[in-house]
Amino acid sequence: MSSNVAEAADLEGLRGQLSRHVEKYIGPADKKRLLCKAGIIIAESATDSAMRKRATAVLERFTAAPKSATLKKGQAWPSMLEEIDAAARDLKTAVSAAWKDQRTSLFSGDTPAEIETKLAKTKPNQDALKVYQGIYSQYRALFDSLPPDQATIDRARKLGSQLENAAKAFDFHVSPEVKAFLEAVQSVRGASITLLTDEVLDWLRENESLDAYRVKSSDRA
Repeated sequence: MSSNVAEAADLEGLRGQLSRHVEKYIGPADKKRLLCKAGIIIAESATDSAMRKRATAVLERFTAAPKSATLKKGQAWPSMLEEIDAAARDLKTAVSAAWKDQRTSLFSGDTPAEIETKLAKTKPNQDALKVYQGIYSQYRALFDSLPPDQATIDRARKLGSQLENAAKAFDFHVSPEVKAFLEAVQSVRGASITLLTDEVLDWLRENESLDAYRVKSSDRA
């Protein structure tokens, strides 16, 4: 009986130790499932793969000899705990990066301050900018932290669409070519390189705005 009590105590201690490490992983894992369910893909990291491989090996050994001594033998147990921590850190980073990337994926337009520098100070433009600022503020706030639920992701997508529509109300008082380019860069699709004509380049130079834009391959959007 004394031996059984000691064994049970050892196993309970190991279970508690494992639980503390697993708790660090559960949070980002839940967020990953939420984002993946919403179609936001997050690839498995090398540390995640290593953790699963190590845990499988430890489980197989313990199943064959279900004693605390099996888990304590060698470095498999402490190595597994370290790999859980590493996987948790990398997963947390990957989930955060994936959600932040959605901000430009759903809407890649300029900030209200950037747009204001390009607008003629007409009343319709000022009214349109006020609407844009209000939506943009709500949209940006959603990406300050990870989404708690699917409703937050849906709201981000809705606000991104509203921003794209709100941007169409701006009158830049420019040529049709420049107007087409400025409207396109406010859309989620971005501006095709064919819109970057000589006239558009000249306008960007004159307004010191060349550095405000970057060329990006569409298959990396």
